[in-house]
Amino acid sequence: MITLFYIIDIYSSLCRLLAHCSLLKVERGSMKQLRVLVQYVIGLVVLIQFGYSNETTKLEVGDLAPSAYLRSLEGSNFFLSKEIKSGSPIILAFYATWCIPCRQEIPALEKIMLDPTLSNVRLFYVNVGGLMAANDQGDMVKQREETEKVQRHKERFNMTHPILMDRYALTAQKFGAESLPTIVVIGGDGIVKYLHHGYKPGDEHKLVQHL
Repeated sequence: MITLFYIIDIYSSLCRLLAHCSLLKVERGSMKQLRVLVQYVIGLVVLIQFGYSNETTKLEVGDLAPSAYLRSLEGSNFFLSKEIKSGSPIILAFYATWCIPCRQEIPALEKIMLDPTLSNVRLFYVNVGGLMAANDQGDMVKQREETEKVQRHKERFNMTHPILMDRYALTAQKFGAESLPTIVVIGGDGIVKYLHHGYKPGDEHKLVQHL
């Protein structure tokens, strides 16, 4: 779904390019080749979109967690496959700075992680950029999560666990986390143990039961 907006952006840009070339009176043969190239690129992006859509809808509890490579807020590499360890569950908490329920969930997550019985559990926040949401004027726009904004949000909500940057929401699509917040628990065997969308007070206690 998210990739669809990128398709629209690419399509609009290519159409403007074609119009510009027409104004410049590009030779007819070159224009024909350019139109074929435009159609090819759009078709390729559509195929990518369908690929991501299929991957998103299939993830369920009991599935093997998808692969994920991200950069942390500080710029270090994160490979999910390298983080999976026996006896050490992973919580992936997908959120965004503009997400109101996320602001309620974050303190609750921070609180449960203080429980000494959960010392083997690792929490990673996944900041999701590129989603469509309403701005201050009520218009639907693609939300960009700049590093400085995420850093300020981290400090405001006293987020003490690593933050991973999913700038184009590609990892969110893999995990079916296009609605925020979303919690995913991955066991030490790499299997998805728990999936939850949204947040209301008390949801964190259900999460603990699956750790």
